[in-house]
Amino acid sequence: MSEKAFRYITIGIVVIIVGLALTACGSASYEDSHFTIGLVTNNPNGLKNVQGFRDEMAELGYIEGENATFIFEETPVRGEDLDSVLKSMVEAEVDLIFTAGTPTGVAAHRITAGTNIPVVFGVIADPIAAGVMTDLTRPGGNLTGVRISRNQARRLELLLELAPNTQRVFVPYNPEDAAPTSSMAQLKELAPLLGIETVEGHARNDSEVTELLKNMPEDIDAIFMLPDSTVNARLADLVALAIERGLPVSGPSLAQVEGGALMGYGIIHHEAGAQAAHIADTILRGADTAELPVQTAESFLGINLQTAEALGLEIPYEILQQAETIIRAE
Repeated sequence: MSEKAFRYITIGIVVIIVGLALTACGSASYEDSHFTIGLVTNNPNGLKNVQGFRDEMAELGYIEGENATFIFEETPVRGEDLDSVLKSMVEAEVDLIFTAGTPTGVAAHRITAGTNIPVVFGVIADPIAAGVMTDLTRPGGNLTGVRISRNQARRLELLLELAPNTQRVFVPYNPEDAAPTSSMAQLKELAPLLGIETVEGHARNDSEVTELLKNMPEDIDAIFMLPDSTVNARLADLVALAIERGLPVSGPSLAQVEGGALMGYGIIHHEAGAQAAHIADTILRGADTAELPVQTAESFLGINLQTAEALGLEIPYEILQQAETIIRAE
């Protein structure tokens, strides 16, 4: 072997040894760390996202009381309370904040501005429409996470397959929330192409939801809920009224199906939280939040056969075959 070849081999071995040593040091540093993670949501369904996040974080090795501390109010928080909770997390210099729900993510974006605290959302319906970033591929700030698929058009198609006589669809939502307004924009694009007229009903708070339900239009054939914490908080009242009037309800997630809606097409809240946990793990291991693309949650179909029976609807077998969740008649 020539002296030159020997020298190159020796250099290569040294590089490998140094690289392994640095990797080991980095690993030890991570393994020895204790992480403080804030958890927050503004709505009841978001609690399922939070639980999915916590469950998956545990699977990834973040064990509460050992190497992780989770700061969580255990209940949804809104308005000034939401701001106060987020500010306390910033003051505590948590290592990461997980948010569930578009208003929660928007508030975290505002409260953490100017800090280095990463925020992982799971979910924000439309991060660009919500104003928390301008690029889903390279968010460029301290937020990234999981968004909802642009699936409102497909959900309307599914509703028509279940209730083909539908012509006028009532859409109740909060016009001041970016999540439902973004979804409504999608709906407006497709509805006319399918010969569907959308009838909008606006409610900015709970009292306005009450008035909206009291004065729901008579000449409608179905109700199309959007990802909207204000209206969705009154799911039980809305479903009861819909069944009384013989109206099918379509929900934006499987949570509404479990609550009595005829159908839902969208996220499984627990799964979306679990998906976000993998992003959080990547960040806590040293990845740059600004460079991590926003991921899209998978959409699933759910059918409530109890509600179908109450409405006198026969659900086609080919639709049932597509369903992830089926609530069967007792």
